[in-house]
Amino acid sequence: MSALQKKVYIVHGDQESPNDHWFPWLSQQVQHSGHFARRLILPDANAPNFQIWQQALQKQMPTLDPESIIVAHSLGCLASLHFLTQALNQTQIKGLILVAGFKDKLTALPELDGFIRQAKLDMAILQKQIATRFLLFSCNDPYVSPPKSVLLGHFINAQMQEVNQAGHFMRSDGFDEFKQVWDVLKPLLHH
Repeated sequence: MSALQKKVYIVHGDQESPNDHWFPWLSQQVQHSGHFARRLILPDANAPNFQIWQQALQKQMPTLDPESIIVAHSLGCLASLHFLTQALNQTQIKGLILVAGFKDKLTALPELDGFIRQAKLDMAILQKQIATRFLLFSCNDPYVSPPKSVLLGHFINAQMQEVNQAGHFMRSDGFDEFKQVWDVLKPLLHH
């Protein structure tokens, strides 16, 4: 592994698998450009368990370093943020790209309230230890309303980009590829 090779971890959300939506496509783009991509597997995504997901993140991202980049979708964003709050005490990572991220309860998905309640995010750690923070959200997301994403964006002081009519960035919304996320990720791989 060359010193400059970046490690990109792709974290799916609830009701999803690593093979859904744009995740396989993105991991291919990363590999084609000579870097390492790993799509994490979060167990029982149809009934997400907070502790089990944290253990899965821990197991699949055991060593984060300044060449690590995390791309997360939906509930995977919140799970990753909690994980990073714990993991980044001593270390920095290169980037975090959140897609349809949120940190507060969702009116559309009350069944996630218990999961969401357990997430503890440290604003200072997340801002200080993640070199580049980016958040993409959709103006017509049926689950995560734009204000919920913007709130999270402000909390971690992320650059934000609204994607027009993108729904929840799922394959059914036309996202088996996701050019905008690649446009954000690509520059991070090159320096």
